[in-house]
Amino acid sequence: MLLLLGLCLGLPLCTGSQEEAWSWGDTSEQVGLRVPRQLRLLQRLKTKPLMTEFSIKSTIISRYAFTTVSSKMLNRASEDQDVEFQMQIPAAAFITNFTMLIGDKVYQGAITERGKKNADRVKKKRNETTEDNGDEGTDTFRASLVIPSKDKAAFLLSYEELLQRRLGKYEHIISVRPQQLVGRLTVDVTVLERSGIVALEVLPLRNSRQKGGARAEDDSGPPPSSVINQNETFANVVFKPSVVQQAKIAQNGILGDFIIRYDVNREQKVGDIQVLNGYFVHYFAPKDLPPLPKNVVFVLDTSASMVGTKLQQTRDALTTILHDLRPQDHFSIIGFSNRIKVWKDHLVPVTPNNVIDGKFYIHLMSPSGGTDINGALQAAIRLLNNYVSHNDIEDRSVSLVIFLTDGKPTVGETRVPKILSNTKEAAQGQICIFTIGIGNDVDFKLLEKLSLDNCGLTRHVLEEEDAGAQLIGFYDEIRTPLLSDIRIDYPSGLVEHATKTVFPNYFNGSEIVIAGKLVDRKTDQLHVEVTASNSKKFVILKTDVPVEPQKERNGVPRSPSSRGDGEQDLNHIERLWSYLTVKELLSSWLQSDNEPEKEKLRQKVQDLAMTYHFLTPFTSMKLRKPVLHEDTLEVTRGMSAATGPETVMQSLRGSTVQPGPMLKKPYDPRIKLSKTSVDGDPHFVVDFPLSQLTVCFNIDGQPGDILRLVSDHMGSGVTVNGELIGAPAPPNGHKKQRTYFGTITILINQPERSYLEITPSRVILDGGDRLVLPCNQSVVVGSRGLEVAVSANANVTVTIQGTIAFVVLIHLYKKPAPFQRNHLGFYISKSKGLSSNCHGLLGQFLNQETKLTEDSSGHSTNLTNSPLARAEGTSETILQVKGHRVPVVWKQRKIYNGEEQIDCWFARNNAAKLIDGVYKDYLASHPFDTETTLGLGESTGSESSSLN
Repeated sequence: MLLLLGLCLGLPLCTGSQEEAWSWGDTSEQVGLRVPRQLRLLQRLKTKPLMTEFSIKSTIISRYAFTTVSSKMLNRASEDQDVEFQMQIPAAAFITNFTMLIGDKVYQGAITERGKKNADRVKKKRNETTEDNGDEGTDTFRASLVIPSKDKAAFLLSYEELLQRRLGKYEHIISVRPQQLVGRLTVDVTVLERSGIVALEVLPLRNSRQKGGARAEDDSGPPPSSVINQNETFANVVFKPSVVQQAKIAQNGILGDFIIRYDVNREQKVGDIQVLNGYFVHYFAPKDLPPLPKNVVFVLDTSASMVGTKLQQTRDALTTILHDLRPQDHFSIIGFSNRIKVWKDHLVPVTPNNVIDGKFYIHLMSPSGGTDINGALQAAIRLLNNYVSHNDIEDRSVSLVIFLTDGKPTVGETRVPKILSNTKEAAQGQICIFTIGIGNDVDFKLLEKLSLDNCGLTRHVLEEEDAGAQLIGFYDEIRTPLLSDIRIDYPSGLVEHATKTVFPNYFNGSEIVIAGKLVDRKTDQLHVEVTASNSKKFVILKTDVPVEPQKERNGVPRSPSSRGDGEQDLNHIERLWSYLTVKELLSSWLQSDNEPEKEKLRQKVQDLAMTYHFLTPFTSMKLRKPVLHEDTLEVTRGMSAATGPETVMQSLRGSTVQPGPMLKKPYDPRIKLSKTSVDGDPHFVVDFPLSQLTVCFNIDGQPGDILRLVSDHMGSGVTVNGELIGAPAPPNGHKKQRTYFGTITILINQPERSYLEITPSRVILDGGDRLVLPCNQSVVVGSRGLEVAVSANANVTVTIQGTIAFVVLIHLYKKPAPFQRNHLGFYISKSKGLSSNCHGLLGQFLNQETKLTEDSSGHSTNLTNSPLARAEGTSETILQVKGHRVPVVWKQRKIYNGEEQIDCWFARNNAAKLIDGVYKDYLASHPFDTETTLGLGESTGSESSSLN
């Protein structure tokens, strides 16, 4: 998957300027000039493009992760300069989109078919380059281009992966290696697990294996500046180090791997089964079972190339593993080079004496000669077959070969196809082979195929890594087999295109994942039957899983459609199914030796990859003809599929609008606002036109709080939430801090599901297609009764079915004071379409009437907002609304960005007696949360329980 995009995308790649820069730097030394170190550093900084922003956004829904990487570069030099975007991604991930913006030109990536010959060549190249350039378990994505003088560029890369469960935990690894210190560096990870999140932890940055890597000062906890927010089913982790914090970790900008680990609650023995929009996924990870006995042969390469540290580390690791064997296990050891050296000609039980003898044999191994891989494997399989056939074993057991080498076959049978066929014929599907390849000279493709053909796994250990530690870690994953001969069945008439359902073994701490399609989406239940062997008994598990009506869970968005052809939106389970299916087809292609069959498999992979926008060995990515971003909007098909459910910015302004329901027209900036609003710090205003009264109140929240402004999910299907940002208070003020709205999110559930995220810089509309609209350009887009109008740097108007309209004012500062922040104001312009059960801090007042009663001074009950009534704050009056009696005082307040002053009746103390409940009742768990505990007719748990 390593891509040198500059070669395959047809972009101008220039290396001459870089060489000239280096030769220029050498000239000063040649002529004997002594340049101060600070000046040399300044010269280097001036000639190197500056990375102004590096951000990674990752969203994990039910173990399926959507990740988007954004990098922005600036060329400050007076000449054009080369720049390279580089990102390590997990080897198991599929890239789904790549976009570049150079100056005003946008290059949008598109997944296309790749010819058969090219596919074979790319796969070969991938094996070569990954070994040279990537850390274990990663591929390196590279793209090179030239940035014109004084211009800027941006890169956006998206990829998807299914997290693997190992040793009882899921691990999500994000490479944070921007190659330089960055002014704005952010890693934002959101986890949504319906079953419940258990034991979430953020690990210290894992040091880079490359020279000059990270050297974190404190490895005892999360990286500095990490913030973790979590409840039962939701977690958000943000890593946002300052430049100073980055420099303390690594001055070269290679911070390392940001790692999140967690597990989920497991209650049902048959596993966790989730169904959505005609697709299902089944996670099977049983626990509390007695372990199966294992018959294991350790096969260790002792050829001359293993001399030194590699062999010593492997010896020490194998000694540790022998002590970990259980009394019911049986084992033997083989060393191989030119000769096959078998410790015992039969498997022996695990006893203290046998373990001591095995350790002694291991330490007597000495490196010499070549590498007879075929002979070693045949000897190991023969030992296991003889043991099983000549012993009356009551307990079911698992037979394993753990094979470690650092080279290619050089002695005996050296033809790879023959080694593979010999091994497969001897093992007969009864023995699983787990392989470990060390260093750069190993034939990793051979080891990978050996494991694929024989129900095993493979690992690659880099030359500079600790081979012993890797061997122990690999063994830990397979040390405890719990089940064998596992078969999972679903009704053939109800399920089609299911991924693999037969598995040789299940090891404790791992997980079996199956996905498929439902033939009839209207079915109300799915029957599942699991059969397996466990020690002395045969296990059968059955259950009927209710298939819930197809609805969204707690307002969490689905993965948006990648097709833009009017079909129903995709969801994370469908994408997970497509991911697993493509992975299994690629494995089958790799295993097959039949050319017609391989061609059919190749075509299937290509068709699925094209449909779901996966970059595979049989597809390629080409950049579309560049367009100018001033005159276009973004409707990114592949990009929307790439990022999944979170409304995050996927690419910068660009890409031509696709034909379809979206429309573009000149925008008339004249808008009509009502007084009902929240703006500023934040100040709430509610207008009661029938009563000719205006009421106002303040909410003193905390930065990061998400407030429910309008909650009508069960009525009109509209929900509006606002997230607060913080700022220092002005000097001599009575507040310790200020808070403003930095983000407004709007969820529209009828007639089609749509999501809006509005910030002062951009609007993201996520419906049938994904749109990213910059706020510095005026434009209107509309689709299916929803219209979004942006007035450049002024406001955003959202109109729903012509009966609901919201206006979001954009407040920008050219030179902000320390207590000022770019922020938003939210105004309800039209509320006719909202239901009578609408709630929220503003919504609860929309269908109400109010009146003022006499105060202690005997004023009339028919008071209005007239400023002639009294001087500000001189008298207290009682406001009656929704059955509440609220003391209020008269105030004047500015709205509409300070352009209009209004008179209002002010409710003190966070509107404690004015609003239903208390302030904390209006805190949402995430930006698109629709759950509410207040309000008539609102569901207090239906949306939430569907997520839990």
